[in-house]
Amino acid sequence: MDADQILLALIGTGTSFVTFCLMRFPRIRRPQFQQYGPFSLTASVFGALTILLLSALTVYAQAVWH
Repeated sequence: MDADQILLALIGTGTSFVTFCLMRFPRIRRPQFQQYGPFSLTASVFGALTILLLSALTVYAQAVWH
């Protein structure tokens, strides 16, 4: 793996984690969005997995491109 693929994978993993946390824990959202309650655990995991899948596809597409 090249350094750029590793960087893409790390960014994707971090983005997935942040997505899960923002969906699950409303107190860390911006004030205007804190009024909405937390998403269910299932929805939070599904959202994080969606972001992780898109990230993995991006890394794969970059690997195929080279």
